[in-house]
Amino acid sequence: MALIGYIAPNENMVGMAQKVFQEKKAEVEIEVGHIELGVKKAEILINRGVQIIISRGGTALNIRKQLNVPVVEIPITAEDIARAIIKASKIGNKIVIIGFFNLLKGLETFNPLLNIELQQMYVETEEDTYEAVLKAKEEGAEVIVGGSLQHKIAKELEMKSVFLETGPQAIEHAYLEAEALLNTLLKERQRAEEIQAIFDYARDGFLAVNEKGIITLMNATAAKLMNCKIEDTIGKHLKDKSPSLINLMEVMEQGKEGINDITTIGATTIIYNRIPIIVHQETVGAVAIFQDINILQEAETKIRKFYTAGLYAKHTLKQIDGYSVKIRKAKEFAEKFAKTDSTILLTGESGTGKEIFSQSIHNASYRKKGPFVAVNCASLPESLLESELFGYVEGAFTGARKTGKPGLFELAHKGTIFLDEISEIPLPLQGRLLRVLQEKSVMRLGDDKFIPIDVRVVAATNRDLVHYVNESKFREDLFFRINILRLHLPPLVERLEDIEILANKFLEEYNRELVLSEEALQVLLKHTWPGNVRELRNLLERISIVTTSKIIDHRLIEAFLEENKRLFRKESYRKETPKDQIALPQETATPSKEEIEKALEAVGHNKTKAAKILGVSRSTLWRWLKNNM
Repeated sequence: MALIGYIAPNENMVGMAQKVFQEKKAEVEIEVGHIELGVKKAEILINRGVQIIISRGGTALNIRKQLNVPVVEIPITAEDIARAIIKASKIGNKIVIIGFFNLLKGLETFNPLLNIELQQMYVETEEDTYEAVLKAKEEGAEVIVGGSLQHKIAKELEMKSVFLETGPQAIEHAYLEAEALLNTLLKERQRAEEIQAIFDYARDGFLAVNEKGIITLMNATAAKLMNCKIEDTIGKHLKDKSPSLINLMEVMEQGKEGINDITTIGATTIIYNRIPIIVHQETVGAVAIFQDINILQEAETKIRKFYTAGLYAKHTLKQIDGYSVKIRKAKEFAEKFAKTDSTILLTGESGTGKEIFSQSIHNASYRKKGPFVAVNCASLPESLLESELFGYVEGAFTGARKTGKPGLFELAHKGTIFLDEISEIPLPLQGRLLRVLQEKSVMRLGDDKFIPIDVRVVAATNRDLVHYVNESKFREDLFFRINILRLHLPPLVERLEDIEILANKFLEEYNRELVLSEEALQVLLKHTWPGNVRELRNLLERISIVTTSKIIDHRLIEAFLEENKRLFRKESYRKETPKDQIALPQETATPSKEEIEKALEAVGHNKTKAAKILGVSRSTLWRWLKNNM
């Protein structure tokens, strides 16, 4: 289908144009017609799918005026005009050139060069053309020079005429211009359609107004929220169609955007942004982008479920604090390991940050956009752990869901699964886990088919797995399967230079005004930290709750650490401990006089807070003071 059309003034110019188009291998629709007939022929071409019209003179002007289509005019060159005038001078001396202004531009330059009487007459319509030719005859013109219409009228009035022909170069020039214009037009149209597709299928509502508040654009989502039809709304004033959005006009007056405003449209509550449309530093309109607040709440609920389901890793390697050689080495290896797909075994004492490292490895890998699934293998009995890890189908066991349930390995597809305390997996399950790791597929309980999975495994333990293997508590083949990349996390006692950094970070989280005294820091540096970073964090959290001073004294630290030591020496513990108390043994021995004094000094002799430190009631502390002091 041709996208370019040519309206020729007569049959003679058709042949010339066809020759030019054939040389260019161009597909062009050609019709013959001038002025009003040319407009009708152009309309026929447009209905056939033509996008651009080539024509000349009055025909081009009228097509542009009456039809909504780009028009490329064929230029009349000085050479064309000179050729016609020379030809006319051989017929008579008094020559009148009649034409449209766009056809005869620059003709005045010929007047002093020709030894003839040359007159120009400008016309705009067919009626004007007839009147001009008639006037020229009455004034004694001998030859009329012009286009097809002038030539026809002159013949009717028995006057001599010369047709103002267009050369092939001019037609070629017009075609090349039309081709370039068509390419630009098609690209702009494609871009507009792409934007319109995005616009139409966006879940957000879009509505635009001009500087007068007239709605110029809206999409289907906006129409649905506003309970209206697009065709009935475009062209109407905003206040008539959506009074609740009338403050959209404010952003045009202020030139500033409005973000996250809340209003109601009918019975629907929406959240919306208002943005001014600025062209050449002048505000010419505004856009409202809005959404049903219920949809946002549903999305938030899904996100929260995603997070609470353990499918999201929030930690990164940059968030792991410390400048000690050992922790820097651990982070370096973690980053290298993250770039691979091999199984990683994290080892280290309790509280050294194995889960934080596992999340950080996930977020440093190419799987970071996939799920992160964490499971503590010691927290579930064997039967439940098996169904959680591998899933089950309907009727697999009593109490199973009717729809079945995917296992954690399936949920971790395209992501990472973190098997914490892997040493505690019962031996029967170890064999099944080994099979999953080797085959990269899982079979649900009660099923007979395998489901392929693409999962990166990070395991962790605070046990000596080699010792477990030697005692037949852990399968040797599974050990070698998970021990491909091994990363040992140093205990806090081996990275003492990090204690100050970690302590300040934790205190900032709990109370920005608290600081450690130098003596208190020295006490922390001398402690053995059996609970590692977790113990340090918990210690400082408790202190931030009970202390009244902005400076943490060494005596307060010593009192808490002494209490911790007493806890580890006892076997029985209170089942319930208030949040702001230290857990003490159920049968707590009366503390020494020195311990009571340290607790009192640490809190400025506030007996209520000292009792909290010692983990007893205020009346018990009074009784101890009475008996021992």
